[in-house]
Amino acid sequence: MDQTGKTPPTRRAESSKTTYTTRHSMRRTRSFSHLLGLILLTLITLPGRARAEDADRFRPYLRFHSGDVSPLWGVDDLWSFGVGANFNQNWGGEVILDFFEREYELSPYGTLGEVSAWNFVPEARLRFPLLQDRLVPYVIAGIGPSFLQFNDRKKSGYGLDIDIEDMSFAVAAGAGVEYFIADNVTFGLEGKYMWVNPIDGTVEGQTVDVDVSSAIFTFGLRVYFDENQPRPLATEDERDPNRFYFGVRVGGSVRTDDEWTSGVSIVPEPSALGGTVNQTGSLVLGADFGENWGIELTADSLEHSIRIEDYGTIGEYGMGVVIPQLRLRYPLQRGRWVPYFATGVGIAYGEFNDGKEAGAGLKVDASGFYPALSVGGGIEYFVVRNFSLSADARWVYTWGHEIDVADVVSGSGDFSMALFSLGFRVYLFDF
Repeated sequence: MDQTGKTPPTRRAESSKTTYTTRHSMRRTRSFSHLLGLILLTLITLPGRARAEDADRFRPYLRFHSGDVSPLWGVDDLWSFGVGANFNQNWGGEVILDFFEREYELSPYGTLGEVSAWNFVPEARLRFPLLQDRLVPYVIAGIGPSFLQFNDRKKSGYGLDIDIEDMSFAVAAGAGVEYFIADNVTFGLEGKYMWVNPIDGTVEGQTVDVDVSSAIFTFGLRVYFDENQPRPLATEDERDPNRFYFGVRVGGSVRTDDEWTSGVSIVPEPSALGGTVNQTGSLVLGADFGENWGIELTADSLEHSIRIEDYGTIGEYGMGVVIPQLRLRYPLQRGRWVPYFATGVGIAYGEFNDGKEAGAGLKVDASGFYPALSVGGGIEYFVVRNFSLSADARWVYTWGHEIDVADVVSGSGDFSMALFSLGFRVYLFDF
């Protein structure tokens, strides 16, 4: 072991440097999409409140949906986020960001890679409340800009000159249904067809048609910023209740130790903001116990590129980090603002994926479970009793990760990163 604490690698036969192809996407570890699906489906079975129902007034909301089942018909990595408002009993409007990817095939080459689609679509929403306004079917329609880009080049595309990137527009139409599981929280199912105007790309100098129009199906939560029967914040409740919550966070990570082992480093993805900040996503399940203490299970999705000396970027290393944390909270202004400190120890699963052209022909073995720890803090702002917005910063350290590239390098080591995120928590019930 050297002075950095890394296990020295075994150096083997060298090879000349080759070029590699980058990608630019928001691809995330799919196991976390599955976890999100299980969590959201579970929420519909949680205890509801008798007065949960729709309302006939202006009512803004935040919406988050997962498309966990869409890979069954070729739509990958689908997620949907939006903000909107109900204007009255029936009409409303929202601005939705739908992201997904589809494989791009071209004869005679085969699957060249994937095309990602960022769709920003303002939608009108017509609602039909039923069952004392607790079950709400609705229809939606809208049109907005779409940005398409080629990424994740496959072996069939190695060495080809591929240029697929352009702005377009998308037209969405569909329907959904939501059920009020709390006074201001709904669980919903939604299906729609997203027609994306095809763009022209080029492959080896020849113009090709690129069409990613898709049927998409999502499920998730809509959280309204007010309650029909406003309640005091939890810290003002004489019962001092224990509360269960679910949360989502998005943000970025910056490496604070990027040397995996001698000759191997972890570097930002090509899509990293400013060439430094990788995008991250996180799911949270937790419980607050009284005024100050709580526990929280965080599941973070992280992805970096692997660079080997004399080769370049050979692929990606995805990590799923699951850490149970102890949370110490300090409510201010009657509980409207709640700073907190959190720390814990858990596990990280790392796996090599999305091999690049520079690594063609290399046999890479880099996967396994490893220890991880996290320490950090943040602050929550409670919009209403059961819904908060949050910002936090954490330091994550994980060690013992092994990599073996046959005939090139072998070793193990550790790395760490600072995570910064924004998100929300939905407090679903007291116990």
